[in-house]
Amino acid sequence: MVPINPKVLESLNYGISAEIKSYVFYLEAAKIVATDSFRQTMLKLAGEEKGHYQLLERQHHSLITSEQWVSYSDILNRPGLPEINEEMAAVHKGLIAQARQAGGEKELLTIALALEEDAHQLFSKAAAAAADPEEKKTFEFLARFEMAHIRLIQGMMKSL
Repeated sequence: MVPINPKVLESLNYGISAEIKSYVFYLEAAKIVATDSFRQTMLKLAGEEKGHYQLLERQHHSLITSEQWVSYSDILNRPGLPEINEEMAAVHKGLIAQARQAGGEKELLTIALALEEDAHQLFSKAAAAAADPEEKKTFEFLARFEMAHIRLIQGMMKSL
């Protein structure tokens, strides 16, 4: 058995956390905006972040068995976009408060842009550090997705 690279597991764990953080933020932002098109974009981004989480969780699961991994699968693997339960809300209380206190769409987009840039940087670094070609490919894929989110958010900011 080949030993698991701890850096890969660390990156996957951090990536999972970052995707859930963005997911929670987008769901909250969708609840508080007035514009339907903005709300739909936030829900679309939430769905994509959920997909990223699921990809990372599967990648993690392929490295170690699910019995050794405490995941958010019971929450995020349900069909549709689940509501934020009390446990998840407690973990992300600060981010939810930040979204609720935002002074409008531009401030929400500024927060969203920072989340996406952090995720892009994480996945780019993880791709550069990955020794396994499959891991590298996964992280590069996620970095490209985050870059698409960055461009979308930047475009939305320009249109305000």
